[in-house]
Amino acid sequence: MRPDNYRPAPYSMIFQACFVGVLSIGALLMSVGCAGLRIPQIDPTGACLFAPYPENSTEITCGCLGCLSGQGGCLRGLLGHSCGCLSGQKCGLLGCGGCLGNKLPRSAFPQPPDPPRCDRETGPAAAPELCIPAPGCEHCADGPPAVLLGCETRMADYSRLPTHGKRGCILLSPQRIVAPVGGEVILLSGVCGDDGHLMQREPLEWMLTPESVGHFIQVGNDAPGLIHRLAKTPLADKRSGSYARGVTSTKQAIITRGNKTMRDDVRVEKGQTWLTISSPTEGTSRVTVMAPESDCWDQRKATATIYWIDASWQFPRRQLLTAGTPGTLTTRVTRSEGSIPAVGWTVRYEILNPELATFAPGGSPVAEVGVDESGNATIEIIPNPETAGTATVAMSVVRPTSGNDNMPRMTLGQGQTTVRWGAPQLRARVAAPRVAGFEQPFVLAGEIGNPGDLPARNVSATLELPPGVSVESADSFAKVIGNQIVWQISEIPPLQQWEIQATLSARAPVLLRLQARADDSLFAEDSTQVDVFRPSLAIEIAPEEADKRPVVGEEQTFNIDVVNIGDRPLMDVKLESRGGPEMVHLQTGGSQAFKDKDDGPLQPGEKWKVAVTFVPTAAGERCVTAIATAAGGQTAEARGCVLAVNPIPATPAINARIESRPTWSVSDDQILFKYRILNSGQETLRNVRVSAVYDPQLEVLQATVGMDDSELEQYKLNWNIQELAPGRETLVEARFRAVDVNPQSLMVLTVQSDEGATAADDYRFAIVPGQPPATAPAPRQAPLPESTDPPTIPSTPTDSPPVSAAPSPADRPRQDAAPPIAADTGRLRLQMIALDNPAEVDAPIRYQLVVANDRAVADSQVEVRFALPAGVSIDSISQTLNPGGEAFRPYAGMIYLPEIRQILAGESIAYTIVLRSNQPQAMRIEIEARSRLQPEGISTAESIRVLPRQ
Repeated sequence: MRPDNYRPAPYSMIFQACFVGVLSIGALLMSVGCAGLRIPQIDPTGACLFAPYPENSTEITCGCLGCLSGQGGCLRGLLGHSCGCLSGQKCGLLGCGGCLGNKLPRSAFPQPPDPPRCDRETGPAAAPELCIPAPGCEHCADGPPAVLLGCETRMADYSRLPTHGKRGCILLSPQRIVAPVGGEVILLSGVCGDDGHLMQREPLEWMLTPESVGHFIQVGNDAPGLIHRLAKTPLADKRSGSYARGVTSTKQAIITRGNKTMRDDVRVEKGQTWLTISSPTEGTSRVTVMAPESDCWDQRKATATIYWIDASWQFPRRQLLTAGTPGTLTTRVTRSEGSIPAVGWTVRYEILNPELATFAPGGSPVAEVGVDESGNATIEIIPNPETAGTATVAMSVVRPTSGNDNMPRMTLGQGQTTVRWGAPQLRARVAAPRVAGFEQPFVLAGEIGNPGDLPARNVSATLELPPGVSVESADSFAKVIGNQIVWQISEIPPLQQWEIQATLSARAPVLLRLQARADDSLFAEDSTQVDVFRPSLAIEIAPEEADKRPVVGEEQTFNIDVVNIGDRPLMDVKLESRGGPEMVHLQTGGSQAFKDKDDGPLQPGEKWKVAVTFVPTAAGERCVTAIATAAGGQTAEARGCVLAVNPIPATPAINARIESRPTWSVSDDQILFKYRILNSGQETLRNVRVSAVYDPQLEVLQATVGMDDSELEQYKLNWNIQELAPGRETLVEARFRAVDVNPQSLMVLTVQSDEGATAADDYRFAIVPGQPPATAPAPRQAPLPESTDPPTIPSTPTDSPPVSAAPSPADRPRQDAAPPIAADTGRLRLQMIALDNPAEVDAPIRYQLVVANDRAVADSQVEVRFALPAGVSIDSISQTLNPGGEAFRPYAGMIYLPEIRQILAGESIAYTIVLRSNQPQAMRIEIEARSRLQPEGISTAESIRVLPRQ
């Protein structure tokens, strides 16, 4: 490690001192008879201080070293033997305590191993650091370092020169750059080491030449840590605006300009340092960076040249010209923040499509124009005769050579613009119904467009009205003049169009002709034919089973009636039935079917009946359109629709119900609860788990066989039903004894299967005071029989367990038998009435819904739900007789009304539903309901029209 007070001497002094020392040592060695010794020669090329070793070296010979064999003296002191010097002194070549008598310590840095070969593409194979091979550094990287020999070296150092050492080729980036005045340029530099990698903690010196403009702003500061400070890492320091000292970094860093974008950030690698420079005036800055400790003197410095430019320019915009019209291109170039014209600068124009245009006056596609005193460089572009299109012009701003600042000719900015030559055009289109009724209004629509690339001005569109044609209405800017409708349009921009419209009526077939004219002799026209007839054909279509909702994939028949409502026979009557989306004709397999009336003409008042069958392939409203035609342009059209539904999927479903008395007393010996479990789905349920939770005022006496008593301490009974077939019901029971009064006692039943079917029910009852039970606790009774349907319960309680003999299978009731219910001839009924039909957008839409029980017995667990169409929201839902509002619940795309726990025989409940639509539409609301006695469910639907708000 180098001492703290070490300061490198000037290279000239070191060279003189060391060279004299080398010659003196050589002469002295010759006088005492030393062996041959090589010392480096001065490099005559000036590339390094000494010539490369050992090819170019001087050999000094002085006789035979053997003649000194065995002799003592000072020479033995150099070889490590003692001599006759005073105590504490060292024997040197010049005597005791001489110049070379003191042995200097060896270098603290060991000789490094041979560096790996530096691959210019990927770097050294074993080195993860950044490899920076640089042009011009190859010789220094391969040859020996420049070593200065002086009197402070040891004798052993003269016998060889090191083959490795610290290199020092300096790298600088960028070395040439053009920057705007007032900007800040960042320069990066580093020193290449023996292994081709950047060296860390290497001092660098930055210098700005005296003739340069600008000044240093900031020099890179590695901000070394404690360990680096203890290692005496040099510190960066800006001494003045033209001189700074830097040190290569020991860590990676990013230089940001203080904005949010990362595109202008500069990454600093390990072994690099940086400097920023700026100039307020135009000119050239030359910055030299030098590595003072580099071993390669000819490669330890590098210079960057920065050209500061004070200029701004504005290229011409794109132009659109009439065909054959010359154009002018002007580029404005200024200096000093846009206030002083850049007189003498040049703008180079080049037409990339010379087949379209040239520059005046020479007719060349390339021209250079100087900037005048107003700051403009203007040139005229002339289109070639009989050509049209878009010419692309490339432009370059060139700064000329200046003798004052020694700046070369430079191209500072480049850009492109286009010049397009075109013309306006005119296009007219008109359309009307092919057939119209006698004196029936029909709409005529027209279009006046400009497909050209220049505006069409003073456009006039005229529609001639033949005799028998009347004008019902027209556009606000249209005028009816005699037998014409005239539309005046001042200008139609390029590639745009105007739409015109009129409502007409006619008594006979007419030909309507629309003509358009504009400036520059532009003209366009179009016409349309309208046939007028007296309608004599009518058609009706309806599904055969209008009250039945078809299932997807089932055949649906539509009855079609074609009627002649005129007073003359209709010839050539034909019928087309056209299915809508997801409707397939049964016979043809497509969406269309055709049929001709081949039994003669359709007489006045005659009805032609046809039946067509279609198959819906998807759920939703599916329609069939019937179109009847006859000779003379007679046509009639009608549409019939059905609402197809998907087949009921085989989804697991289960119902649970608790049966008991509403009031029990403490004196009752046994309180019986029945739990009915019904598989209401279409697939078998397995591993059905039944749980009943009761209040602490009850004590379990007996339960159906199979009850799990593991949770009795939590007042919970559990059963497990291995399998439950579709449509089958099973029953489990439990008997309790009331140990205390509870006017609000609750029993909760939950059921769940492995297939995910769940159900729940709760039963509220009262336990009232009665005769207290006997003081002696009753023994636990035997379990009830296994779950059966219906269950068999002894008519009188018993304290003894059941007899061991089990009933025979023939006598045992079936477990899947449904329980008997009271005679029932009615059903659940839904009725829905739309109170606002048609309705308006954003206005309340009121419905009245009635849920009625037409049965002779009470029903329970009534669930009502419906889906909302798109754009429809709910304002409120309330019972008509109890308008307090109902807490409806949205779930899985459906709206659920609160469950009706019980609806008595003949009872009806009315609801008022208020909806609101945010868009015009044909809205259909379908409401579904199901109950315990009608699990298959019922539905009703109502359709209304929602019109735009007036």
